[in-house]
Amino acid sequence: MTFPKFSVVLPLYNKADHVAASIESALKQSLPALEVIVVNDCSTDGSREIVAAIDDERVRIFDRDQPGPGGYAARNLAIREARGDWIAFLDADDFWHDDHLEILAGAIAKAPAAGVAATRFNHVFDTHSQPQRIARRLENGAVLDFAQFLEAWLEVRECPMWTGAIALRRDLLLEAGLFPEGRAVRGGDKDLWLRAMRHSVFTYDSRFTADFSRDSTNKVSKSTNTLSTPCLIDTARAMLSGAGPREKHLLRLLINQEIAHYARYSLKLDNRIRIPLSDVALPEGWGTLALLAVTRWTPASWRKSAYQLIKSVRAKHIGAGQTV
Repeated sequence: MTFPKFSVVLPLYNKADHVAASIESALKQSLPALEVIVVNDCSTDGSREIVAAIDDERVRIFDRDQPGPGGYAARNLAIREARGDWIAFLDADDFWHDDHLEILAGAIAKAPAAGVAATRFNHVFDTHSQPQRIARRLENGAVLDFAQFLEAWLEVRECPMWTGAIALRRDLLLEAGLFPEGRAVRGGDKDLWLRAMRHSVFTYDSRFTADFSRDSTNKVSKSTNTLSTPCLIDTARAMLSGAGPREKHLLRLLINQEIAHYARYSLKLDNRIRIPLSDVALPEGWGTLALLAVTRWTPASWRKSAYQLIKSVRAKHIGAGQTV
């Protein structure tokens, strides 16, 4: 078996409380990483100094002049500088189990045509953890084409890929166009995964190999709100013109699912969502169109009450093992 050469990409911005443990989890892999590329986005809390003190020649540090939203520009710099043929992503507050890269390599070996590999992960909160929700076809591992990947995404309303538990071929990332730096504050990861999967095969191992820290300090997802059209919508719309009937249907469903996700999220905010009604993909999206109209035109107090109701109903159904 020829093992992939993994370059680990880690963007860094003010993660002094976590970064040493994150990098340690990458350096002690049972299948060693070729390198760990840390791109510092102007940290001011001593994070860079912590990384610089790590005594391992595989750690390479690059510095940027200004922080970039979502770490997209930092990741793009690291991908371009990478020496490996596969890129594995790890954020500076997340962690890998010791066999993460080894299991990814095994999944890649079982699907030589794959350009994307992923494992399962845990959402880790301060008080509890919960497993990644996955489609039924992924429960025992799977190899999926683009349409099957979209179906798995739609089934549980969550992308099958999370940044901290995946690896992609470097040449595929370059071909797909890398992360949307300058075009997105949030949601850019899923946009890139969609573009990459359009030209590749997805191999998935259902073993848990990574921890997604949901309550860590300086969490970008807790400090940014997205009320405009996410870039994934434009990407999916562009794909419609070259897609077959099945893929067109699935892409329209994905567009509507993502719009509905942002619309429900906006219910708890004071400002109104700015996604235009024309972004909804018809004929599948009449329900999404109604939800978006409600979020755009009802008072903030009504929206927040609706959000609490949806949240309680969703929690009840998820607790019962259902999808809402």
